[in-house]
Amino acid sequence: MNKFTVAALISAVTFIGASSTAFASEQECQKLKNDHDVIYASKGFCFKDPEAKAKFGNDNCYTTKPKFSEKEQQRLDAIKERQKELNCK
Repeated sequence: MNKFTVAALISAVTFIGASSTAFASEQECQKLKNDHDVIYASKGFCFKDPEAKAKFGNDNCYTTKPKFSEKEQQRLDAIKERQKELNCK
């Protein structure tokens, strides 16, 4: 194998690895957002985000400032921290 072929193969493998990592991060970001929204929806939160609004609806919402249990707040904090680590949108 010549040097060009080896370099091309290494580039392809690196690209595939980076793409699958980016896809996995994107999936995790989406799951984290969903987990966050589920907690908010369970507290009667009135969503403004069109995606969350479509998914959870606002028919039974009653607040824009929900109150969370200590356990829920800890989970929300963990979600926020992980989103920050992954640079989620």
